[in-house]
Amino acid sequence: MSDTPEITDDTSKGNAVANLLRRLTDGTSSLFLFAMMVMTCIDVVGRYAFNSPLDGATELTELFMGILIFAVLPTVSFREEHVSVDLMDLWFPVRLINTRQLLINLLAMGMMATVAWRMWIFAVKAVDYGDATEYLAIQYAPIYFFISLTCAATSIALLLNIPRYIKGQGPLSPGHDETGHDDLKLT
Repeated sequence: MSDTPEITDDTSKGNAVANLLRRLTDGTSSLFLFAMMVMTCIDVVGRYAFNSPLDGATELTELFMGILIFAVLPTVSFREEHVSVDLMDLWFPVRLINTRQLLINLLAMGMMATVAWRMWIFAVKAVDYGDATEYLAIQYAPIYFFISLTCAATSIALLLNIPRYIKGQGPLSPGHDETGHDDLKLT
């Protein structure tokens, strides 16, 4: 049995799409994390055992890190699993948590939409200029377009959190079951 949350209602088209998107984004980030691990091992062994490091490993690590982070950002945002410091939660009134989270998701949605828009413009300029990495000559534009699209997807994920908090069923809503795997339900 898998530890990943499954959507309980397989008859819903929205839930099937959400499950597919979750698998795609989580799978992409997992694949790039594994590739970084293998590449780092090869680089370290080559560097210390054979005095021959892996050429371009630093550039690839930088590119893979960007892909890894932005690939998982939409699902992390939808589940609200960000690393956070909750110093004020002890004094924050429980009855206002849904309102607070609704406003946070609304603001974050606008910010991520702005980042997506600006990254798209930046990616188009990278195509025009032919920007590429120095050593391996890997084009930056596809990665910038990927980042733009995942920022747009993150904005949509944050938008989908708003009705959940209006209903009092958001991931951080009081009384929400954190052990249950219903966090990808769209209904």
